[in-house]
Amino acid sequence: MKKIFFTAILLGSVAASPALAQSYNPYYPNNVPANYYNYNATRPVKKNVADFKKFSMGFDYVMGSPSIIEQDFTLDNPLPGGDDYVGNADKFDDSVDSINVNVGWRPFRYLGFEAFYQHSLSDNQIKYQESYSLDPRFALAEYNLKYTAYGLDALIYIPVFSKLDILGTVGVANYDFTAEAELSSYNGSTANPISKSKTSFDESKVGYRYGVGAQVWLSQRLAFRAMYRYSSIGGDFIDDISEVALGLRYNF
Repeated sequence: MKKIFFTAILLGSVAASPALAQSYNPYYPNNVPANYYNYNATRPVKKNVADFKKFSMGFDYVMGSPSIIEQDFTLDNPLPGGDDYVGNADKFDDSVDSINVNVGWRPFRYLGFEAFYQHSLSDNQIKYQESYSLDPRFALAEYNLKYTAYGLDALIYIPVFSKLDILGTVGVANYDFTAEAELSSYNGSTANPISKSKTSFDESKVGYRYGVGAQVWLSQRLAFRAMYRYSSIGGDFIDDISEVALGLRYNF
């Protein structure tokens, strides 16, 4: 939460800077054509919204922190005479980065929608090693957590400066998590495992997402965005996930 707080302060200072006073935000009141608010006695004059950018394509780098539910598991030791390996799900890494791509539609000044697809990056972690003296064979316990998600967010836009919007989001997404713990034996190097024993936790859940953030218009079409999101999942393996996303939106 601190990351997004300080990022929002930075974005606000950039957007309000006198040196960058030119407004690229077509939704900011001062940038709306003069006849936008011009009403006569009988009916309003038709709004000129030619400058509004109703569609967008975006890319985010997402830093996620899932809350993993603790549960024990046992793996057979692939080394002759070795004890079984007892692990726990809390050894999976609680920091998983991912890439998000999205398309947006903003039919109204204060309201828009974004559909997204998200895929995590590789996250293989070695958590345990077992070996014997004068024996080239050894065993490694490796943990790997990955996930994909897709869904739809509704966004509330609040133009506060000539280049800055404050954002609030609520949405729904389907999450597919795969977590694998593997104990493999090797002879001298990790090039080719001799044998392996593994277990996996697979979970697919629909969760609700809530977020806050800000975006700065860098040009009439390009905007930089920073968001914090919390997703309530309530699964048997993943309870929730917090994410900080930094990215760009191309508006047209």
